[in-house]
Amino acid sequence: MKKFFATMMAVAILMFAAQAEAISREDSTFAFQTVTQKLNWWKCTPLKIWYGGDELNNAENVAYMNELAESRGFHKKFTACMVFYSDFIAPPDPHDGKISAWRYDSEYKNWSWYFGLYEDGEWKLLTWGF
Repeated sequence: MKKFFATMMAVAILMFAAQAEAISREDSTFAFQTVTQKLNWWKCTPLKIWYGGDELNNAENVAYMNELAESRGFHKKFTACMVFYSDFIAPPDPHDGKISAWRYDSEYKNWSWYFGLYEDGEWKLLTWGF
């Protein structure tokens, strides 16, 4: 139930942010679903997800996205950038002795998610983290 409530709260925050900013509802829905899927795959519990604001769609961030893309061998260029942030709880300690990058059962705040927009209109999640 706690996870359901946190997810519903994140949806409400995202919908409010999307109405107040210039990104489309379709773009914000894609970003929200992508972030949620990644967190679920990592077995993390999302607490909230929000749009960073139109001011982050600037020449500096688009250049950063294109530098990252080029270093990874991508051939298409990005024309815009969309940044989301999230707070979440890392998965519980599985007690299996494996090394993990997570601080188990810890809350992570302001985790950034950078999406680049290709010239053909496709958004791609390119990088995430602090």
